[in-house]
Amino acid sequence: MTDRSGNSLLQNWVGKEGVSDWYVISQAAVDEYAELCGDGEGEWVHLDPVRAAQEPAFGGTIVQGFFQVAHLVRLSSQALRAQETIDMNYSLNYGFDRLRFLKPMPVGAKFRARVRAVDLSQRPKGGYVLKQEVKLELEDGTLTLVADWLFLLDPRALQQAGVRANAPA
Repeated sequence: MTDRSGNSLLQNWVGKEGVSDWYVISQAAVDEYAELCGDGEGEWVHLDPVRAAQEPAFGGTIVQGFFQVAHLVRLSSQALRAQETIDMNYSLNYGFDRLRFLKPMPVGAKFRARVRAVDLSQRPKGGYVLKQEVKLELEDGTLTLVADWLFLLDPRALQQAGVRANAPA
């Protein structure tokens, strides 16, 4: 994880895991999300607690997968708050690799994020790609979501972490 000039890039940060606070998604929030973006409209598994409780599959309503993804922004920031941070004003969301929904998340369940920076590589034309491993876990340790989250970083994003970066993104 070293750039061409030999500067060590966030050696104290890459590989360490951060954990967010516990969070709960309410049925009202699931309903609002469905209305806002159409994810789950007409699906009792997300929107009808009475029917979902009667079905053997999940025992209640479940949170939409992409609503879980939306919570990664807040929760990953919390998870990394104690570590050296990057200036997100110079960071662009580059997408996900291997986004997987492993188990349903029951509405009302306590969950949190586990986030670990796994790679920081220099781009040929300047700047960096940061890869973070992100996981959402329920209170009992069950993982509901895992992914590698990618960010494009301008060199100025790393200056806050004490890294001297000299090439524009």
